[in-house]
Amino acid sequence: MSEEKIKARVTKSARVFVHNDLSSAVGYFATLIEEKQKAGSGGILIDGMVCMTLIAFTFEANVNFMGFEMEKAGKLPNWKERDPFNEKLKKVFGALSIPIEKDKRPHKTMENTKLLRDTLAHGKPEYREYDEIEIGTHAEIDWRSGADLLAGWQLECTPEHVAEASADLDELWKLMVEQSGLDLWDTITRGEGGIEFIEHVDPNTPSTVPKR
Repeated sequence: MSEEKIKARVTKSARVFVHNDLSSAVGYFATLIEEKQKAGSGGILIDGMVCMTLIAFTFEANVNFMGFEMEKAGKLPNWKERDPFNEKLKKVFGALSIPIEKDKRPHKTMENTKLLRDTLAHGKPEYREYDEIEIGTHAEIDWRSGADLLAGWQLECTPEHVAEASADLDELWKLMVEQSGLDLWDTITRGEGGIEFIEHVDPNTPSTVPKR
């Protein structure tokens, strides 16, 4: 026996904002680092590298979101998402009347995460040589013979730096939302849908509903 079928109007809308997903990822890794630190677990440095990179991505996504919204409101007519980041930052924060103070937190922190992100994204091989006469105990000289494999970026990925950067990211986002005049609800990914019944149809009528 064929299942009953109806004809209906299906309406739906979605607002999908990637800055929400990136922000959630930052929160996930920041919490993971805290838990690992308390438990004395390993892998914190790698988690820190991931989290700091995501913070840089999130801040740029926040700027892009605000640029789009300000353009839509007629407050930023020259907005171009493909512009260099510093140009976008100046345009958006200018429209929001937020001074950019890169010499102190929270802007300085965001600038550092951007530099870290660029360092990792455009990583280059590094060759170092060391040849010096040193005096010390056997233990000290043995320790000195080990090659220094740190690339420098590791110092920016400690739990302390992650906690600071995460807090500064949140602080700037709250300020951006406040200055924009948007409701926080307007910045969150969401969707809605509805069905309007039209009529019953012959059960043998082919379905037009897309397969899942």
